[in-house]
Amino acid sequence: MSKAMNKEYKTTFILDLRETEDDVEKVISDVSSILESVGSSVSDSEDLGIKEFSRSVDRQYKQGHYLEIYFSGPSNAPSLLKEKLRLDKRINRIFVQSIN
Repeated sequence: MSKAMNKEYKTTFILDLRETEDDVEKVISDVSSILESVGSSVSDSEDLGIKEFSRSVDRQYKQGHYLEIYFSGPSNAPSLLKEKLRLDKRINRIFVQSIN
């Protein structure tokens, strides 16, 4: 696949690390491995820290750990990433945005 077909993406994750001993660095490592397995490359990541939700559905879960990962890859990379992380209990939400 040529580089010209790759797109740039910003992915924001809301993490739920309450029931795991994994830290943010472990999640970044795991997500990076998944992205590489679908033909993408991670260019940057940023830990945004813990933020309160403006509206909470669950009384026990009023804040989440926010993480941004920037990557480039084929146009089907976001859907493949979401599918591979669908059952991962550490990931509460995934927002993918094309930035080019």
